[in-house]
Amino acid sequence: MLSDDQIPAEPEKRNSGRTGPTSEEGRAISSRNAIRHGMCAKTLILLHESEGDWLLLLKTWLEAYQNPAENTLLHNFVLKVAQAEWQRLRIQREYDYFLLTHGTPPMTAWDPREIKDHDLVTRYLTAAERRFQRDYRLLEHHWKTHHKPLPEPKKVPKQPEPELSKEMPDIRFINNETGESCDCFGNDYPPPPNYVSRPIIPGVYDPNHPAYEGP
Repeated sequence: MLSDDQIPAEPEKRNSGRTGPTSEEGRAISSRNAIRHGMCAKTLILLHESEGDWLLLLKTWLEAYQNPAENTLLHNFVLKVAQAEWQRLRIQREYDYFLLTHGTPPMTAWDPREIKDHDLVTRYLTAAERRFQRDYRLLEHHWKTHHKPLPEPKKVPKQPEPELSKEMPDIRFINNETGESCDCFGNDYPPPPNYVSRPIIPGVYDPNHPAYEGP
């Protein structure tokens, strides 16, 4: 048997036995190594996707349900539906791109590999649509049973327009000396002396109207 001095020392382990990246950035990159097409990836935003598009989609869903506060049950339901919609749109784009690149010949002329890829993408798209519909039904059920929509603003009744005098005078006479005025209905009476006639505009015989010339 070898003595303790004769036993070779074990090589010092690097990174305490860890393998792979240790930084957060390196781990984030290595987590995408297994992603092939991204249609079943759990990563929310892939390299070719925009974070701004995701935030806009989430904002649209939150506004549709009156912007619930974070850490609430309604917010979690909305977030889950938005993620399902984001995943469905991702697979829909892949399906559209597949048809665009393989749609020149008829499907009957595709080789077995192309048909297999088409069936795979179709299954992913169907599963994503079913997931979205399921999560959306749960959200709607929770919304209708636990939340009431905001009451609609009260409609301000329209103020009725002031009625014009049924007996509208035809001519107004103004005294140049005293400034007094009088209205004449047709030929009911002649104007007093020192009065000058001014025609009254039809439809604006209203003391509050700017075209009305008061005494």
